[in-house]
Amino acid sequence: MKDTFSRILSSTSFKFVVIGILSLILLIPVAMIKDLIRERQDRSQEAVLEVSEKWGLAQTVTGPFITIPFREVLQHNGKTDYVYKQMHILPELLEISGDVVPDQKKRGIFKVVVYETDLTIHGHFKLPQQAIEILEEHEGFNKTFFLKLGLSDLRGIKDVVMKINGETIEELPGLPYNDVVGKGIHIPLSGIEPVREELSFKIKLILAGSSNLNFTPLGKTTEVRISSQWADPSFSGSFLPETKEISSDGFDASWNINYLNRNYPQYWLNKAHNLEASEFGVRFLIPVDHYQKSMRSIKYAFMFIALSFLIFFLTELISGIRLHPIQYLLVGVALVIFYTLLISLAEHIGFNLAYVVSSLGTVSLIGLYVRASTGNWRQGLITWALLLVIYAFLFTTLQLQDYSLLFGSVGIFVVVAIIMYVSRKVSWYKESELEQSDLP
Repeated sequence: MKDTFSRILSSTSFKFVVIGILSLILLIPVAMIKDLIRERQDRSQEAVLEVSEKWGLAQTVTGPFITIPFREVLQHNGKTDYVYKQMHILPELLEISGDVVPDQKKRGIFKVVVYETDLTIHGHFKLPQQAIEILEEHEGFNKTFFLKLGLSDLRGIKDVVMKINGETIEELPGLPYNDVVGKGIHIPLSGIEPVREELSFKIKLILAGSSNLNFTPLGKTTEVRISSQWADPSFSGSFLPETKEISSDGFDASWNINYLNRNYPQYWLNKAHNLEASEFGVRFLIPVDHYQKSMRSIKYAFMFIALSFLIFFLTELISGIRLHPIQYLLVGVALVIFYTLLISLAEHIGFNLAYVVSSLGTVSLIGLYVRASTGNWRQGLITWALLLVIYAFLFTTLQLQDYSLLFGSVGIFVVVAIIMYVSRKVSWYKESELEQSDLP
């Protein structure tokens, strides 16, 4: 009985089961490292938010547009009721141009992209017949109606000058009605009578923000032209630039959008439409997102551990040298520590260089350990080379975007095929040895 138990413990099949169990156990620290990545990413976002709140959050410029408040009189059973409404009117032409000056702020080890932009916004309105009738029938000239400009973060306003029909009018904070947007500035249009003529506007706006600069295409024709010295823009939202030029010196981009491209008309009553879906603009990116790449790399952790253990297992079968499960466990711990090295170094020197340093350190440590455990330099070098190939394979997969799944699937298929070929002569029911004469 004792001999049978000893044969089971020393059998190849039992060793293989133990290796599988060790691989599953090592998934526990891998899960903890995933939580660590999320925690560091949350801290990075908190740092970005803290700096942005003091400088200015991501900005969305909406407008200008006109709001005409009025009331309808309802007669019911001899009683008079009033229903208060607002008509919102969008410009016929909206042209926006500006230069964005970016900068990087640091909060500890975390970087935040902020900017200051000098925008010129001009165009004109043409009131629809329904608006003219409302102004005439509901004493619109005796009441105040408004020209409003929506801004998502008012703390970013550095300076603003608003001209209506060539006349400078002092702007006021806030919005009298927030059916269209929640925040912004406005000017009252009492005393100005644009009923029969076009109402032109010109706005000079110096605005500070961070990360994103977006616009809402309120014009029947909307033209936006933006230039910046930032070399890594990401164009986002519902519309991509009609023309763009990106170089190491910065970018120039222009959009040309007409009102048929969006899902709301030139005027409406009250809160009838949501404008957020039509926003577009540019995002100022810091090129490397090492947290995202680290999270992608750790998804391959189980495959790494399993393949590394298989290399050790095949080394045992080929060389006849027995390795203890504790030795497998130590190697697995080294493979897990690779990810903590990767995350911590990437925050300081970037992902690519951190990957090279961490992988070379881990592979060298394991290679030297194998050499010391087996007393054979050849086995140590073979292990070092095979692990280096695995880490190079992962690095290549992480750099690919469109073809990462294809490359990864084909690579894993090839690895499994090689392992199946090398181990084809293993006698799993015995205290196995691989027949040296059958080795490739």
